[in-house]
Amino acid sequence: MNAIIALCHFCEAHGPCPILCTHTLRDTKIDELENNSNDNENNCPGCNSIGKTVGLLSQDSESNANFLSTQTTVINDILPLVKQAAVRSLSCEVSNTKDGSLVFFGDASRGHVLSYTFQIHDSQARGFYRLFSIIVLMKDKMYLLNVQPFLADHLEKISTELQSYSLKIHSADEAKYSERAHRLNSGYASTQPPRSLVELTGETNIFAYIHSHFAWILWMGARCLTENINIGLPPFETTINTLDPFSVIQLKNKDSNQTRKLFMDNDNEHFDIIRRYQIILGEHFSAACYCVLVGIQIILRGTPSITNDCLKCFAKLLPETMHHLICMESPQYLPPNKCRILSVLPHVAVPQPSEKIFRIDFTEDSDEVHIKWHGTLPNKYPDLLTKLLKSIDEKLLPDVVLMKQLRVLVEEWKNKVACLQTISSNQDLIKVKKVLGVQPHDLALISYWSNSLMTQ
Repeated sequence: MNAIIALCHFCEAHGPCPILCTHTLRDTKIDELENNSNDNENNCPGCNSIGKTVGLLSQDSESNANFLSTQTTVINDILPLVKQAAVRSLSCEVSNTKDGSLVFFGDASRGHVLSYTFQIHDSQARGFYRLFSIIVLMKDKMYLLNVQPFLADHLEKISTELQSYSLKIHSADEAKYSERAHRLNSGYASTQPPRSLVELTGETNIFAYIHSHFAWILWMGARCLTENINIGLPPFETTINTLDPFSVIQLKNKDSNQTRKLFMDNDNEHFDIIRRYQIILGEHFSAACYCVLVGIQIILRGTPSITNDCLKCFAKLLPETMHHLICMESPQYLPPNKCRILSVLPHVAVPQPSEKIFRIDFTEDSDEVHIKWHGTLPNKYPDLLTKLLKSIDEKLLPDVVLMKQLRVLVEEWKNKVACLQTISSNQDLIKVKKVLGVQPHDLALISYWSNSLMTQ
């Protein structure tokens, strides 16, 4: 995900400023990056994090992406945008809740920002707390809004853990010496300089901890949608050192779902799989796609060499988080409440086709198929199916581009469903559906995906 994630704070002596910025860098020589900090800048403990000449680096060998955290952004063009976003996130664009919530602001020229503002306990600060924010800055507005549910969840977890650390330190400070009682008796506040986040939380490696979370968010965000807009990487001249103890984070996916892994393996080798099965299934292709999207059970009978590819084709039409509903090479029939897309060997007994069961029987060592389904297609397809079929029929789209387009469309509707799940009021639900463009012919898809995503 080509974004900047920054931790910002409001210093009582120097005002709002970013103190840790995490970038995604590709095809960039790390040892040639430039230090953008000004030697004349203040050395306030609260405004400093890992130092002006130090960086925390994590690498993803699969995508050749580097996730670099520095005290000041190393991208020259972005530096004023990050500083401006920090000021806004800690002054005018602040949520009215103490626990924090996401606020969206920005424009095309200054970048679009999602800001999460929260409080950290500090017995020496004005009001006995310090104001912090986490900002996510991007050029792509729609991409940022589409991953908003994902960001809201994980930014809240980061802030909650930081608050829990600071509460322990604050309680210990008050037990030793009550700053509150001193102020009430003397009428004067503390004159000590602002403390760093390390002192506030009692965690020596707190910035390495934050870096690992920011890097994971950028890494995982790239897997939610494929985004091609670059913020810009100008040439760099001087050197920034890497802090070795925290230079690498664990990026392996610990997903135990073997079926999901199989669909993700060697994905680059199946760019033509969608159009190939459009030809094989012929006039039944639209009906099969409709059943996949609305949850009508599909049963594939045949040899694994044939049925597995068909399963992979259908898997492309669903979010990866719904691949647990697909069962490959099952030794017996599974009901729809356990599996929606099922492949079995030819000798396995399965129910007869009906309105709720779509049967595809492959002949041995052949692409010839026998398809039976007693249901009927609606007069108007779900919007996602209409766009999928239109993209597949577009001959000017190469197979590689088609696969990326399908993934974007699927993730777009996954995010719409996730957004609708957060609405509790029927009146608000009607308004949000109108904003998202959800029509009555989309309700079957919405219902199926909502239930499946909640039970994943």
